[in-house]
Amino acid sequence: MRRIAIGLALLAALTACREGFFDPTPRGTGAPQPDVELTGKNVRMLPGAEAAVRVSFRPKDASARVRIERSSSAGRVIACPLRAIDDPLPAESSCLPDMPGGVRENLTLAGLGAVALIREGDPITIDLRLDYAEGGRMFRLRVPVIAVAPGASVCKDNACNPFFEVAPARGGAFTATARWKIGNARLELLAGRVLGRSFSSTGIPYRIAATQTGTPPLTVAATMTAPGEYALALSNTGVVDLTAIEIDAAWP
Repeated sequence: MRRIAIGLALLAALTACREGFFDPTPRGTGAPQPDVELTGKNVRMLPGAEAAVRVSFRPKDASARVRIERSSSAGRVIACPLRAIDDPLPAESSCLPDMPGGVRENLTLAGLGAVALIREGDPITIDLRLDYAEGGRMFRLRVPVIAVAPGASVCKDNACNPFFEVAPARGGAFTATARWKIGNARLELLAGRVLGRSFSSTGIPYRIAATQTGTPPLTVAATMTAPGEYALALSNTGVVDLTAIEIDAAWP
């Protein structure tokens, strides 16, 4: 399971300029596959349990594999399995005590349905990959902040943004809703190789399948075709950082 399977581009200026973000989608084309990969890129982590990055998903069994790439190796990133996204954090003995960059680790818990990532140390940016046996095609993501974009030139083609890219195994309805505290943003579903930054390499803009701009909450819906590649993007369009961000998405 090496390719980023589900591209939901969450285009939000969440962090320093780097490529990519989060990705929930069954792998491959044609008949649906039993495996799902959630790949998040450019995820900003702030220190403290209250700022944990949380992801809920629907695995078929009690295990999932998690891997991160880190902008700094200093400090710790603790990974805790949860049954639900709102569960309190367990004792550290039940968690992975530190996630090194580029190493895939197993998370196991009866009734597994979410993971929390806690930062100890200075703020960092991570890329996150979760893979698991498919039990459902939806997820919820919570991240602490999406910063004001530093500028169009340095953030071209979502270089500053967390995002999800989706490659549906079958056609059908896609829906997503984003919520946060205050500020303006744009939520859009893009069609194209956002994860591969095809706009930078070809100069051809992504097709916009659905878009909404304004204050929270924002919701988009579209019909996906398969095979295809899509990205769910949340961009900070205002003058204040977005905080307490929550995104729900379901795909074919």
